[in-house]
Amino acid sequence: MLLQFKLPDIGEGVVEGEIVRWLVSEGEEVKEDQPLVEVMTDKATVEIPSPVGGRVSKRHGQEGGAVAVGSILVEIETGNGAPAERAAKVYRAPEAPAPPRRRAASDMEVLATPAVRKLARERGIDLTKVTGRGPGGRVTMEDLAQYQTEPEARPEPQTTAAEEALPYRGLRRKIGEHMTLSKTTAAHYSYVDEVDVSELTRLRAVYSEQSGQRLTYLPFVIKAVIEGLKKYPLLNSSLDEENGVIRVKRYYNIGIATATDDGLVVPVITQADRRSIQELGREIGRLSEAARAGKLKLDELKDGTFTITSLGALGGLFATPIINYPEVAILGLHKISRKPVVKDEEIVIRDIMNVSVSLDHRVVDGAIAAQFVAHMRPYLENPGLLALGS
Repeated sequence: MLLQFKLPDIGEGVVEGEIVRWLVSEGEEVKEDQPLVEVMTDKATVEIPSPVGGRVSKRHGQEGGAVAVGSILVEIETGNGAPAERAAKVYRAPEAPAPPRRRAASDMEVLATPAVRKLARERGIDLTKVTGRGPGGRVTMEDLAQYQTEPEARPEPQTTAAEEALPYRGLRRKIGEHMTLSKTTAAHYSYVDEVDVSELTRLRAVYSEQSGQRLTYLPFVIKAVIEGLKKYPLLNSSLDEENGVIRVKRYYNIGIATATDDGLVVPVITQADRRSIQELGREIGRLSEAARAGKLKLDELKDGTFTITSLGALGGLFATPIINYPEVAILGLHKISRKPVVKDEEIVIRDIMNVSVSLDHRVVDGAIAAQFVAHMRPYLENPGLLALGS
């Protein structure tokens, strides 16, 4: 019996995904629950398992191409009808695959991610009039931007023998789409200040020596950030323009921007305010390792309320991070340098770190940004204020 296995509903409003990598070949024998393909959505990369055992007779879609929820993903020849019937019940999805693009098509028939559709709605752009230059005619953020500035199609760029054409797909394209959405939606501005972290440096060294456990600065920063967010909750919110409300979050899910070989991802530490310094350290380590291995779960990438990004020793003087939309604020940490400063009317050498906060001016005014950093700073300069056991 031939089973036509369709891309299942992954949830979270996902209507399509991008085929990142096929894990099986046509003609290959597969077992039930064996991963067939990696599919990337706006939220995460997930492995789609086979619902049955059998032989892969046909794959649908190329790596880098888009596939709609409910469209045929792979055809599998099974030994009998029972497994296929059971699989159909478990993986049932919308029946009609996305039709090919055409000028008379409706908006929903155009291949585009939810983020692109949202931006198009906000700008009043008819997606059927936008030329999609992504795989399979998919409309990207760049296509929207080009449509607004120059509606007529431009000739495709020509490459020469001295150029290398790298595929713009997968995580890199998702990052681009998400950053474009943020920059074209939120009214960005940044505030920069410096913090004397000499005591924090000393305390961290003492803790690492006594416990034998390596502890980064991030757990202390998270605790200090939460104190600031409790005092100035607008930084822990999102703007719901459709309903005309600012949604202030009374919970603290802190995203930690993490560099991987494929690009930047932001795993989220949920209920960070309820975790101790030690627990935060362990969770940061676990999520970072999972991110670099490409093993993050969908639940570990969603529902963030505030993001922290750091380049560690490579952090430079300061930067202006892009807000992790739909959040309204992001904190950038920069390298710690030994500098001469005036303390108690004397020039002394201290460990100084610059911090930068990028915010959405539609929600947070500059004075509040300065007050947030001023409230957070004492917890970093005097880490004894943080309850290590809480």
